[in-house]
Amino acid sequence: MPTVDPVVVSCPGKVLIAGGYLVLDRSHQGFVISTPSRFYTVVQEEETSSAHTTSSGVTGEGEKRVKLSVRSPQFDDGLWEYEALKRDGEWMIDQVDSQGSANPFVRLSLQATLKVATAINPEVEVKDLLITIVGSNDFYSQSRDDLTPIPFAPLNCTIKNVHKTGLGSSAAMVTSLTSSLFLHWTSPQSSSDPSPETVQLMHNLAQYVHSLAQGKIGSGFDVSAAVYGSQVYKRFDVKCLGDLLEGDKNAENKISSQSLLSVLSPSLNPLWTSPSSSANVSPFSLPPHLTLLLADVDAGSNTPSMVGKVMAWKKAQPEESERVWGELSRANEELREVFEELRRESEGNGEYGKRVEELSRVKAEEWSSSSSSTSFSKATTTILRIRKLMREMGEASSVPIEPPSQTKLLDAVSEIEGVVGAGVPGAGGFDAIWVLCLTPPSSSTSTAESTPLEKVERLLKSWTEMSVRPLSQNAWTRGTESGDGEGSERGLVREKLGEVEGLREAVERVKAQTRK
Repeated sequence: MPTVDPVVVSCPGKVLIAGGYLVLDRSHQGFVISTPSRFYTVVQEEETSSAHTTSSGVTGEGEKRVKLSVRSPQFDDGLWEYEALKRDGEWMIDQVDSQGSANPFVRLSLQATLKVATAINPEVEVKDLLITIVGSNDFYSQSRDDLTPIPFAPLNCTIKNVHKTGLGSSAAMVTSLTSSLFLHWTSPQSSSDPSPETVQLMHNLAQYVHSLAQGKIGSGFDVSAAVYGSQVYKRFDVKCLGDLLEGDKNAENKISSQSLLSVLSPSLNPLWTSPSSSANVSPFSLPPHLTLLLADVDAGSNTPSMVGKVMAWKKAQPEESERVWGELSRANEELREVFEELRRESEGNGEYGKRVEELSRVKAEEWSSSSSSTSFSKATTTILRIRKLMREMGEASSVPIEPPSQTKLLDAVSEIEGVVGAGVPGAGGFDAIWVLCLTPPSSSTSTAESTPLEKVERLLKSWTEMSVRPLSQNAWTRGTESGDGEGSERGLVREKLGEVEGLREAVERVKAQTRK
């Protein structure tokens, strides 16, 4: 039997509700909401048996081999077998078998995490591992015939053919995988939360792996949200990663463990903590009685291509682009300010809930006539201004940031009573939409009366001009009373296997498949 308990780490998905494209520039901010939909990684030592005892151990002078089996049971081809080889004091990862194509996100996570962990503790005993990775159902489009799928439901397709819903699955997966492996190799028996410095190191590690697997350093907000939850985000300077991404595609094999740690450790590399180069993260959350509903649009957008065209326009038309970006930056900041204003109004004020109840029965365009709705009306106006500026940027750069079909849908949703506003997340396009609704206190809503959320769901399900599916309530982010990032807006969490619904069953399915 395994000698240590499984290490389980979960990380949330994300929605960038404001700051699309601007978040690539360190002088601007992004406003990110983390979702209750999470990726989970379970790391277990393999049960020893005579069938594979020779697969591990010392194979020659100065060499040691260890088997790392990775399973993602939601996919038909979610099986990868790796071998960790220690030669002359350095670990390297080789893929030895796969049902599908190579997965650089998984391989590079194993490679980099093993190097960093063994650089911290060269005496760590590396054993055969069974690693299970699963994501909440709402990371992927589900069959519309199955309204209540089991947790971590099989998708009956390959990874290449799955349709994602835009919640940042690759960033959440990489962060969950690297962090669970890191904790397994450095503090497997600990029940306490990792220290802030350890969390930052795991963040830096995930940023490196995600950038390396993608072949570029992006803004990093998706990994940051996977670690820290909902936030106002200003990106880190690319020089924090030094020259780690330079060279050929196998360059990571040539980086020594100590060299990698010296770049990624916040205590060894001051660029990760210096205000002039580090990322800047501060709390950001929805005010009470507001809920962010998400919907999957069954079309696709090539985000890297869209980003490339917008940045090319920005370079070619500096005056026009700076004007649009400046106005967008101010509008985004105003949205944060009005959220903070609403939170202050909600604190110790029983009238706040009554206002939410009253306005939930009225269209937002009529709120300006009520003196009690000033802050809510400001939020609606600001969201509309952000949408207008994003469309202007899209038209100028020939990028469908909010294409006409999305505009029509968003306008229709915004006409529903109690809807504060709607938009396209992140880079925009045809992937998804978000809708921000008032959520009246449960005691104030008649069971015979539809809530704004119910009305929005009905409209989305009946929309015929394109295929739209509201994500389940498990993916909705609800405003919190404290705004401290707890609850549905939390970031990286060290979990217990038996306390996550359906997770133990998913792991048992993996074990059953492995024994076949």
